[in-house]
Amino acid sequence: MKLQLAQIMLKELVIGKQKKMKSKLFRLLLLPFGLLNKVIQISKDGARDLHNKLRFKDVKIDKGICIDDRTKMGKNIHILADTIINNSFIDSFTYIGKNGVVQNAQIGKFCSIANDVCIGPGKHPIDNFSTATIFYRKKNTLNIELIEQDIFFEEYETVTIGHDVWIGTRAIVLDGITVGNGAVIAANSVVTKDVPPYAIVAGVPAKIIKYRFNDDKINKLNDSKWWELDLNEIKQKINNLNS
Repeated sequence: MKLQLAQIMLKELVIGKQKKMKSKLFRLLLLPFGLLNKVIQISKDGARDLHNKLRFKDVKIDKGICIDDRTKMGKNIHILADTIINNSFIDSFTYIGKNGVVQNAQIGKFCSIANDVCIGPGKHPIDNFSTATIFYRKKNTLNIELIEQDIFFEEYETVTIGHDVWIGTRAIVLDGITVGNGAVIAANSVVTKDVPPYAIVAGVPAKIIKYRFNDDKINKLNDSKWWELDLNEIKQKINNLNS
């Protein structure tokens, strides 16, 4: 009886070891395919990053950034990692933080846009029985055709961001909005209406908290159009602009 039990245990041990060996062998066989996929992905990412750098030679572009062919940029710009930019123009001396989304936007000079900001997220129709894309786009991301032709709907409207605008972390600027020169948008705000020049807005929806300067100074700065000057000229005018 003891001999039979020992034989059974030995058999199970051998079978267990065989299964482990087969499992390890299977993983080893799959390893080249996993490495190949990784190499392909790295190659794709590297090619995209290289394409961005060759296309925008006067722009500092971090890794993992998707920029479509319609987008144009000025000089001395910094786009931080993992940001998506579609059909937009970004003027000189502006930076956009990590994990941002910028779509159908015109962004001025000297703007400071923090991490996780979304500009121009797009819209869905709210007067149809459903807001789902498959009910107003014949060709859609789900590849489901339920309608014979597209229902006209302006899904995206241009967002205009003026010069010297500061947008805080995780703020959202909805489609069709105009943000005036020198405005400040607080973190986590949702901008649903136009923002006047040099206004500070915050909240959901964003509301005007105050203005950065009095009317005379706002008019002076707007009239000066200092952002159109070169850096040396701006340097000479700093004291005057601050007064």
